[in-house]
Amino acid sequence: MKPRILISRSPETKGLCEVAVEKAGGEPISQHCPDPEQDFDALILAGGGDMDPSEFFEKDIGSYDIDIPRDKAELALIRRCVAENKPILGICRGHQVVNIAFGGNIYQDLNPQLIEVHAQTKDGENRFHSIRIRGMTMLGNLYGEEMIVNSSHHQANRKLGQGFYAVAWDSVGVIEAMQHGTLPIWTVQFHPEQMTGEHGEPNGQKIFDFFLEQCRKQLG
Repeated sequence: MKPRILISRSPETKGLCEVAVEKAGGEPISQHCPDPEQDFDALILAGGGDMDPSEFFEKDIGSYDIDIPRDKAELALIRRCVAENKPILGICRGHQVVNIAFGGNIYQDLNPQLIEVHAQTKDGENRFHSIRIRGMTMLGNLYGEEMIVNSSHHQANRKLGQGFYAVAWDSVGVIEAMQHGTLPIWTVQFHPEQMTGEHGEPNGQKIFDFFLEQCRKQLG
């Protein structure tokens, strides 16, 4: 029986995460503002707009494209996954939502020099840059000490949530990935579903393959 992977996404985005889950042997359930009470085995929090800064007790100082119903749905989904030990994979926005759910916070708007490296180009294309990776972690085991990743964001995790530790950084210290010390939760700031190796970056499918393997272990 295929693990049922709930993908929480923006209303306008659908396709790449779903394909990656299918390739890894899972059954994707892709929705905007999913019902937290529905039947699923694991959760992927996909990319999208910014989170409401009030969720981490700050005023809006650079956030945009806020989707409050999605914020509420995803926070409820995370609470359920933690209570039931369901695996979570956070991608880009999901990397930040998970961090906030565990009491962390974010930089609402990276400074102009960092934006040049991390935000999309004026043509809406991803940028690419190198990250260094901590050993004996999900990313370290899959890719080694360094890898090229894509980049399409203007926010980043600052203080990490309870139980998390950083596992990858860019050249100036922006946290590019984290994982939980005891729970089956892994997050990345980049977009592995868009990484095909065509631009010199490794194949991001490995991350989905790893995640589905962990899901199968949880299901027994």
